[in-house]
Amino acid sequence: MEIQVLALPELVSMIITLVSVFILYLILKKYLHKPVTQFIQKRQDDIEAEIMEAKILKQEAIDLRANYEDGIEKAKLEGQEIIEGSRVRATELEKTMLEEAKKEAAAILERARIEIAREKEKAYEDVKKSAGEMAILIATKIMEKDINLENQNTLIDKFIDEVGTSQWQN
Repeated sequence: MEIQVLALPELVSMIITLVSVFILYLILKKYLHKPVTQFIQKRQDDIEAEIMEAKILKQEAIDLRANYEDGIEKAKLEGQEIIEGSRVRATELEKTMLEEAKKEAAAILERARIEIAREKEKAYEDVKKSAGEMAILIATKIMEKDINLENQNTLIDKFIDEVGTSQWQN
C-alpha cells in the first residue's frame, strides 16, 4: 500500500463536498433557519418584555418609596402640629384655670369682706343694745342708792367690770 500525499485534493471529491455542503445549507435554511430565527426572535422579544416590565416595576417601586417617604414626612409634620396644638391648648387651659381661680379667690375675698362687714354691723348693734341695757342698769343702780360723784364713778367701774366679763365670755 502506497500512500500518496497530494498537495491539491482531488477535484471531484472537492466538487462533491461543495455540492453536498450547498445542498445541506439549502435544506437547513429551508427547514431549520425559519424556526430557529422565530425561536430566537420570540426569546429576544420575551427578554425585552421582561426588561421593560422590570423597568416599570422598578419605577413603580421608586414612586411608592417616594410616596411612603412623603407620607412619613407628612405624618411627622402632623405629629408636630398635634403636639404644638396640645401645647397651645394646655397653655390656654392653664390661663383659663388661673383666671377662674383668681375670679374665685376674688369672689371668696368679696364674700369674706361682706361677712366681716355684716359681723361688724352685728357687733355694733350688739354693742348699742348692750350700751342701752347698761345705761338702764346704771340708772337703776343709781336710783337705788343715794350717790355722790365718787360713789357714782365706783359704781360705773364696778358695773363695767361685771358686765364686761359676763358679756364677752358668752
